[in-house]
Amino acid sequence: MKFGVQNFHGRRLTEARLARGLFKKALAEKIGVSAVAIGRYEDCLDNPQHDKLRQIAEQLDFPVEFFLRPAWSEELELVFWRHRSSETKYAREMTEQRMRWLCELFFFLEEEVDFPALKLPKIDLPSDFRLINSEMIEDIALRVRHHWGLRELPIPDVTLALENAGIPVVNLQINSEKQDGFCFRSKALERPFVGINVYNISSARARFDAAHELGHIILHRQVTPRESQDPLLHKLLEQQVHRFAGAFLFPRSSFMREVGAPTLYYFCDLKRRWGMSIAAMIYRAFDLGVIDEQEKSALYHNMARRHWRGVLREPFDSVEDMPLERPRMLRRALELVVESGTFGRSAIRSSLSLPQGEIEQLAGVEVGFLSEADVVSLVAPKQRNAFRTLDLETGEVIEFRGASKRPSSG
Repeated sequence: MKFGVQNFHGRRLTEARLARGLFKKALAEKIGVSAVAIGRYEDCLDNPQHDKLRQIAEQLDFPVEFFLRPAWSEELELVFWRHRSSETKYAREMTEQRMRWLCELFFFLEEEVDFPALKLPKIDLPSDFRLINSEMIEDIALRVRHHWGLRELPIPDVTLALENAGIPVVNLQINSEKQDGFCFRSKALERPFVGINVYNISSARARFDAAHELGHIILHRQVTPRESQDPLLHKLLEQQVHRFAGAFLFPRSSFMREVGAPTLYYFCDLKRRWGMSIAAMIYRAFDLGVIDEQEKSALYHNMARRHWRGVLREPFDSVEDMPLERPRMLRRALELVVESGTFGRSAIRSSLSLPQGEIEQLAGVEVGFLSEADVVSLVAPKQRNAFRTLDLETGEVIEFRGASKRPSSG
């Protein structure tokens, strides 16, 4: 029999440690044990004593209860990353923990509200993704647009378009310029999820990243984890979704009609209308044969001369000119659960057992939202009936389920 806290879950310690970017040795030094001891805790060979568990929770800034609940049981087999080769494994692991917590949050909220159904078009793709060519991608992007009723006009809000199609989107502040975005599919929840790193990026870049991840969801359902990790195949995967993102944001027929002259100032005029960066429109022009390799290089060179290359350097890159798109699906669901009175803020924190800041970031609510005091009602109806609320921004109807079981973690 193991001594120590009997209902301790070692996987939770791994999650919390990796999310904080700590090696076992670093955490061990903070609580006065060896790195071997941390490893044995995580491998469920030993359980920490109560005082050590309190120290672990304090050093990692997690509630003690987090370590006493089972982790999300599903392994996320395939995650599509941008810049796989240049991003460190440890940096990716920090984000991967939040993907599991995102699944927990979605599961918790799905017990209480009806999210939009997943609405992806049925597209016959080659069994080998290497056979997907540029013409196929142009056609598929257009079919997705028509399936979602976007026609061939500028998309006002790409994030909202994905969420209205039942794809949850989360904005994360990840202090890394090598992590642009990611997407993964949860078989348990029967949903794809998209994450966008909004650290130090423009609205146009974030929109392109969202379209890029959508490309993976649409085009690469049959890709295996091993294929995605092969450097050469990963490069091809990225090229395909790069083409998809350009075609989704700015369809070929619209591009050929509106781009009267492929000049920097012409693209600058189109940027706010189409929500696409000047650099991306130059590449789109090259993809469509409007300009050749030499002309593309000259345009990029001219951008550099004007100091338009680099992070937040293009015209209209400031949030004042083009605000970042903000996910709504999880935020509205969490706000609705609180407003309904079924769960108070403290009950939500207790149910999820995650740090408050992590819940707020994943849900996209304001910092401190879960700190506000709960209003206690002295009277309540004997039976709560389900009701529906209209999201005035999206037109979507979210239905609240009046009674449900308490969620588990997987």
